[in-house]
Formats: sequence, structure tokens, C-alpha cells
Amino acid sequence: MRNALVSDSNEEGPRLDTSRPNIHDSKKDFLKERDAVASIVEHLNLAITELFGSEDDVQHQDMADRLQVAIDTGARKPQKFDDPEAAHGLALRNIVQTGFYYNSQLVIVRMINVYQERLNELKDQEAEFWSLANRAPNYYARTIALRLARLYALHKRQKPPFGTARDGNHPSTDFGRALEEIFDVLKIKATVRNAAEWAINQLTEDEINPSTNAFRGMLLGLNPPSSTEERQKTRQKIADMLVKSPKN
Repeated sequence: MRNALVSDSNEEGPRLDTSRPNIHDSKKDFLKERDAVASIVEHLNLAITELFGSEDDVQHQDMADRLQVAIDTGARKPQKFDDPEAAHGLALRNIVQTGFYYNSQLVIVRMINVYQERLNELKDQEAEFWSLANRAPNYYARTIALRLARLYALHKRQKPPFGTARDGNHPSTDFGRALEEIFDVLKIKATVRNAAEWAINQLTEDEINPSTNAFRGMLLGLNPPSSTEERQKTRQKIADMLVKSPKN
């Protein structure tokens, strides 16, 4: 399988990205994050409501003025975890020196926006991935299989073959065996065949033969020759392209 994954040149070629996609392994993991983020958004909104109050509530505004003095004074007191030499320490000191009471409210508002965006993303994921009647597929397994299939196609200029051995249910091709080993290393618990066949079906012509399609694009970009001299130049351009084509 080495020939399918490593370039023959001395330069380091594309490597398989094994990072985990931003998708949860199970519905339990998904619900844990969704509920936590929803709770954070709810409590941040409650906090900012208590701090802002209502413009018509004079008593609350008087309380806020007194609270501001107390909080700003308390924020200026040194804390054990203060680290003025670190970047975060400098940022925190700037917040304190320019008004901790109101600056902290700005941070809370920013947190509400960021966490709300994440909650919206999770709701979209819930509709797309976690509302299925049957068990959701292993997205990490699919992602790794697709990355390996694309890497194979990049080097071999063809879809990776996949099959199973007659004497067992294990893969019989280099691509399949490599994917099986990768799943084992990454501790991915999924059926290799299902992930491999799904990934192979996702490959596009551009991923299988990118140089040919790029070459066609260059041809389409040539200006139509309008004279003998220009036709000769065009033929020369085509000849140069053919010489530079990776297939030659």
C-alpha cells in the first residue's frame, strides 16, 4: 500500500489526515454537549438581565451604580492567579484598568453570541445526523475512509478497489487492508467494508484525474486563433502543455 500513499520523489507528498471531524461519536455525546451549551446560554442571559435591568427601574439603576463601584474596586485587588507576564494576564489587566464592571458585561454579551452560534450549529447537526430512525453511521469512520480513498486516487489516478478474501471477512485489497489497519490504530469501531464502499462512491472525476481536468481547463482558456501565426502559437502552447503534463 506504500506506493498508493507515498510519493516516489524525495519530496514529502500528501499525508493522511487522521484528525477527528467536528461530529460526535454517539448521540449520548452529542446530547451532553447540546444540553450543556443550552444551559450556558440560558444562564448567561439571566446574568446579563440581572446586570442590565430595566431602564424604567430607577431602584435597579441606583443599585447598579453602587455595585459598579464595589466590583471595580474588588477587581483591582491582586489575585493569586494573576500573571502579568502572560498574554492573558495583560488582557485581563487591561479589562480591569478600563472598567471591569462594564467590560465584563461586554464579555458576557460576546459569550452569549458565541455560545448561541454553537447551539445553532448543534441544532442543525441534530436535524441532519441525530434524528434518524435507525442508528446513525459512524461519521469518523466515513471521514477517514474518504480521506484515504482520495489519497489513493491522487496517486493511482483511479478509484481504490475493495473486496473481501474468500477465506474470511477481511479485506483482500491493499486499500482495504490499509484502511483496516488505520481503523485499528485509531480505535475506530466500524465495519471497514461499509465505510470503504461509501467512500469510494463519493469520489468525483476531478479527484480521480485532476491533471486531465486541469489540462482541459487550460485548453478551454486559450483564445481562438485568428491567423496562421496565432494558430502556430496555439499549437505550440498545446505542445508545451502536453510536455508539462504529469502523465508524460
